[in-house]
Amino acid sequence: MEKRLFGKLSDGREVYIYTLTFGEAVAEVMDYGATIVSYRPFDGRDIIGGYDELASYETDGSNQGATIGRVANRIEDAEFTMDGAIYMLPANNNGNCLHGGVGFKRKIWEVLEYDGETILLSCFSPDGDDGFPSDLETKVRFTLSGNALIISYEAIPCGKTPIALTNHSYFNLCGFGGDIKDHRIRIFADSYTEVDERLIPTGVRPRVDGTPFDLREPKRIGEDFGDDFSGYDHNFILAPKTFRDFGGTRVGLAAEVWGGGLYLAAYTDQPGIQLYTANFLSGEPDFRGSVKRIKHGAFCLEAQTEPNCVKRGEGFYEAGEIYRQTTVYEVKRDV
Repeated sequence: MEKRLFGKLSDGREVYIYTLTFGEAVAEVMDYGATIVSYRPFDGRDIIGGYDELASYETDGSNQGATIGRVANRIEDAEFTMDGAIYMLPANNNGNCLHGGVGFKRKIWEVLEYDGETILLSCFSPDGDDGFPSDLETKVRFTLSGNALIISYEAIPCGKTPIALTNHSYFNLCGFGGDIKDHRIRIFADSYTEVDERLIPTGVRPRVDGTPFDLREPKRIGEDFGDDFSGYDHNFILAPKTFRDFGGTRVGLAAEVWGGGLYLAAYTDQPGIQLYTANFLSGEPDFRGSVKRIKHGAFCLEAQTEPNCVKRGEGFYEAGEIYRQTTVYEVKRDV
């Protein structure tokens, strides 16, 4: 087991990094934002983006590796109605609320358990936090088992409130520095969530047939990139065909990615997964080792409920009702 001081936030609070190991696989988790800082499944190659300095996490808005809540993805016009009352949220993305506003990524989570292969963290979100109603206690557990990084969430509200959590890690299976357009990907989805110019769902869920969103068979991530299509930032409605049991939870195979001699399988019990190809990633801060951030330099696979779900009255939990979610990122050598 290893726990080390990463640094101090601008308000003086200390932040620690905890190392998980299983065989040769190593993952690092930070208590600030319950953030996956790095993941090295083989040969020391880091396939998750992160920074050398804590200050970069504190000021950057790209959510590198962070646990996202209360509600992942976008909420149209940064407001929602619940039981006749209107709740106003931070409008931090083209007039919409993205990833809960300030959200859980800016909280220091309490470490409840840590044994070298698993870590359990907890955070408290009070009534009115980022405009969301009711107190909420959230726990997230990260576990290394073989070359599988298992993320298990549990949240219990004191009163009715929306909950939709995810993790926002950026992956590059070749290591960082180049783009991911030559990675091959498959997503087990027959339809996707159509969005408008603000990336808000239109209410239409087209079939993927004959579109850039047909990823049912492996193809290059960048195969359809061009003037009319700059990359993916879309929710895929999952229809998994293969299921696995991880720690007593049954999850479906949502996506597969091949690159740099590695194979990544993403499993989840969620109805959707957001493929984001870092269309807006550029400029400072640099990744670890002074590696420049570039457009399409990584991809995210964010397991989730459908974006803007709260506007349709979905994703609400009553007092004492338990929200649970499990997502697994398993890496193997591509043979």
